[in-house]
Amino acid sequence: MSVVLSVLAIVLSLLLVVGFHEAGHALVARLFAVRIKRISIGFGKPLLRWQRPGSDCEWVWALWPLGGYVQLLNTRIEPVSSPKEHRHCFDKQAVWKRILILLAGAFANILIAWLALLFIKLLGYQQSAPVIATVSSSGLAAQAGLKAGDRFIAIAGQTTASWREVGMGFLMTLGKRDVDVVVADAAGVTRETKLDLGHWQYHRQNNALFAGMGIKPDLSVASEHVPGLSLIPAMQQSFWQLQGLVVFFLVMLKQLVTGAIPFAVLLGPLGMLSAMVSSFTQGMVIFLYFIATLSLAVALINLFPLPGLDGGSIVYTLIEKIRGKPLEVELEVLLHRLAFILFAVFLVQLILNDLQRYLH
Repeated sequence: MSVVLSVLAIVLSLLLVVGFHEAGHALVARLFAVRIKRISIGFGKPLLRWQRPGSDCEWVWALWPLGGYVQLLNTRIEPVSSPKEHRHCFDKQAVWKRILILLAGAFANILIAWLALLFIKLLGYQQSAPVIATVSSSGLAAQAGLKAGDRFIAIAGQTTASWREVGMGFLMTLGKRDVDVVVADAAGVTRETKLDLGHWQYHRQNNALFAGMGIKPDLSVASEHVPGLSLIPAMQQSFWQLQGLVVFFLVMLKQLVTGAIPFAVLLGPLGMLSAMVSSFTQGMVIFLYFIATLSLAVALINLFPLPGLDGGSIVYTLIEKIRGKPLEVELEVLLHRLAFILFAVFLVQLILNDLQRYLH
């Protein structure tokens, strides 16, 4: 039964995140009468194929579910003999139409993320109170005067009602020396202190964020119930939470580039599949939040101006508009191959991250 649940969790996650991303491209392409040849979840050898009778669009589930693609009719990829067919080719469309088709995948992911957050707000949820169980005498938390029994109220001016929000607050402020922290003791008396996160260090054998600060969460504290909202307030709060997650991901990118967060903490494909299964088995709310964050991350990553991603294709399209003609096919192929090599190196490192995490 656990195997069945694991497979179901992975398939459902990929359909909701990758499937809807590709569906976004396909729907806008169809709106502009661009012919769709294949919609694939995953890359490599097709494991499952399906084609509706009378349709020239093939649906594929491929061997490596590390993304997906929509293959559109394109004269730059294959010859199209009939000039009448050119109106159905992606590369023959107006620039603004091509950009809309390319943006549609990210928009679909953002919509899925917002809907997932909306359902959470409508249903209501449990959250873990951010109460400290123990504080290491030699850790950063002890230096800031934090004690067992303290509850986090705010970090860097942002309210923290759960350990998830505390973690996000600390991640966004890693590397800073004087981070404003507000806590309340067991009697409810609040006090302010400053936490020096400029000295936070990553330890490969214990990469937990809080452990690196000398904090252990008190998981014995009863979860707090947050009641569901009516539709309009839920829509508004979901929008603001979505906006906050976008800011969070952009700050995380900056933290990775500057080295405040080490590359070794990133999940690889094995870790991501494990997270899909874990979130699915923990209940609907946890799974919906996972889908929201993963879908939003996929949307933002695909907008990076890199070859092979939607953002890179948008850059090619804009260059074509500026110079009056497209880039040479050979140059695009070369850039794509270079990007593929870099991606392969990146993927190998992510897999090593997963293996080292599980071995330890």
